[in-house]
Amino acid sequence: MTSSNSENGVLEPLDRSGLKMGHVKTMFVAGMGFFTDAYLLFVLTVASPILASSYGFNLSAIKGTSLLFGYTVPTVQIIEGAISSAVLFGAFVGALIFGHIADRWGRKKVYGLELAIMIVFTILSALSVNYVMMIVTRFIVGIGVGGDYPISSTIMSEYSSSKHRGKLVSMVFAMQGFGLVSGALVGLASIYILPLADSWRLMLAFGAIPAIYVVYLRRKLMETPRFSLQVEGDRGKAEKAIGTITGSSASVSSQTSTAKARYQTKDYARMLRKYMVFVLGTTISWFIFDMAFYGTTLNNGFILQNIGYGSASTLKGTIFNTAIGDTVLAGIFALPGYWIAVGSIDWLGRRTLQIVGFAVMALSYIVLGIEYSFLKTDLDLFIVIFGISYLFGNIGPNTTTFILPTELFPTEIRSTGHGIAASIAKLGAGIFTFLFLILGTILGQSGEFELLAIMAAIGAVVTILTIRETKGLTLEQSSEAPSMGIWDFKAPATTGMNASREQ
Repeated sequence: MTSSNSENGVLEPLDRSGLKMGHVKTMFVAGMGFFTDAYLLFVLTVASPILASSYGFNLSAIKGTSLLFGYTVPTVQIIEGAISSAVLFGAFVGALIFGHIADRWGRKKVYGLELAIMIVFTILSALSVNYVMMIVTRFIVGIGVGGDYPISSTIMSEYSSSKHRGKLVSMVFAMQGFGLVSGALVGLASIYILPLADSWRLMLAFGAIPAIYVVYLRRKLMETPRFSLQVEGDRGKAEKAIGTITGSSASVSSQTSTAKARYQTKDYARMLRKYMVFVLGTTISWFIFDMAFYGTTLNNGFILQNIGYGSASTLKGTIFNTAIGDTVLAGIFALPGYWIAVGSIDWLGRRTLQIVGFAVMALSYIVLGIEYSFLKTDLDLFIVIFGISYLFGNIGPNTTTFILPTELFPTEIRSTGHGIAASIAKLGAGIFTFLFLILGTILGQSGEFELLAIMAAIGAVVTILTIRETKGLTLEQSSEAPSMGIWDFKAPATTGMNASREQ
């Protein structure tokens, strides 16, 4: 997509802007949704032992085996996998639906609806009377979670300046780190405040509290300048939004552009085919990362117990140990990883961080796989190596796969492109999370880590072949379509409104 000089003139104050309070407020409104997303996803690692016990759904009483992909596995593992992965399969649906809607109707019109879905069904999941209700309600929670990915990322990206866009979008995503830690801490508090039979309900229901206020704030946000200008054709509305976010007092015109005609005649399928290299690159790399990340992170409790850390003589003790282990992993490795990415992404670049992150993950996983028998006898060393994979996963592909789709696709299909990548990624995450315990039975823990190493290595190769560097570019520059296929995805030279001219 090539923008007109008139459009560039309107957007230039935004692209050249410094970091303003309006950016920070938008980051908070978008980021609190991701705090909630992460809390809802990962609090289940603490709640799962209770759900499996007689204080929850008494899953441990379910006997027998089932045939899955030609292998005989305990039926209870299938049920536990379904509970753990339900949100992720819901996110697969939500990202596709909301991503496309946000391009057709606008980001503003649907922003907050995805969070409202999360709130309602989070509360219902906390009231579940059996595991079937839990799976269904968590699946619908996931639809809201998935919807949050393309809309929040696109809004923050389209409101950011070229110089600070990576930092701001990654800060939105970094709020996940606080959600991870909060899930473990609320889990600890719950088992001491309430009987075990009720504690898991508090853990789940608590996730709705921070989201309630954020719905109101999201409804107050203005439509993004790029959507207003390039899709709706409303120049005055775009200038007003730019003035609000940058704190400037720029005049607001009543002129329109030809963008409305583009919007009425655009062909989503044609545009996506034009950007197929980036569709494949963002989708495959995110799919691979999420399979590895969610498959291991959502099963942290199982991994810790399997190396002898989480298990205790009482259920309460096991839950306490699991929550402490999750807090240590999140606090020492995950949380710093998010914020190292925030601080480095605009000068090291997205592509570099993604390649390095995948490479370190591959090395960590192969060591864990080959030396698993030895490492499980050395708890500290195991946690350090596992933690390094966690750290570099967050510094690299966990953050960059979220940012890149907002920069590689043009305004007309930006949310759709992001939604496709996020959707397929969450499908991969759901599949691997569902199969994690089962694969452990089939391959053994060492074989599982070796499989993860292969996947991470593939992620690095895919990034090298299909992803362009976008740091310092305007969104119009970074979303220029590749003209000669997979080997021609370099970004155009930065001219005009580029990073070197920013103040």
